[in-house]
Amino acid sequence: MNLILTQRMLSLLEEVFTFRGADLSLIENLSRNKVTPAERKAIIDVIALELCDKGFDAQSEPTAYGLELERLIDFVNGPNLK
Repeated sequence: MNLILTQRMLSLLEEVFTFRGADLSLIENLSRNKVTPAERKAIIDVIALELCDKGFDAQSEPTAYGLELERLIDFVNGPNLK
């Protein structure tokens, strides 16, 4: 699967990172494809926290927001799967 970092993904990352008080420079590195494996893990950790807190409905099914977060995780983790 060939995933592309879209403007929507960047906006969502900025929203999540701002809300979580995470390091916004990680997003800049990701957008420039200059992210280290440790930084990838840090980005995924922030997204996963948001997913666990806000990405599921009362029946533990992913919401539309949760599916967006899952796509972000897939994108960020993609290079680890090659």
